[in-house]
Amino acid sequence: MNFKEKILDMERAFAKEHSRDAYENVEDLSLTFIFKFQVFEPCRYVSEDEDWITFLIVPPDESIESQIMSLRKDEIVSFGILNEKNLAEFSEVVNEIEPESLYQ
Repeated sequence: MNFKEKILDMERAFAKEHSRDAYENVEDLSLTFIFKFQVFEPCRYVSEDEDWITFLIVPPDESIESQIMSLRKDEIVSFGILNEKNLAEFSEVVNEIEPESLYQ
C-alpha cells in the first residue's frame, strides 16, 4: 500500500467535507499511526518503501526533541490525519500531566 497517496486522498476528502482547501504536501499534515502494540501521534510523514514507513514523532511542545522512526508497514493497524484543533487540546492535556504521576 502507498500510504502517502492514501493520506493525501483522506486529506482531500476531509477538506472537501469541511469546505476548505486541502493540503497538497503530505509532510504538512499531522498524522497518527497505530501499530500492533503502540500508537504514535502526532507524526509527520517522511518516506516509505515497499516494506517500511519512516515518520517523525513530533512532541506537542518543544520540551523534547523530535524522533525519527522506521517501522514495518505490515504492522500498521490503522492510521489517520489529526485535526489541528485536536492538537491544541492534546498539547494542553499533556502539559497538565505531571511526569511523576505516570509511574505510580
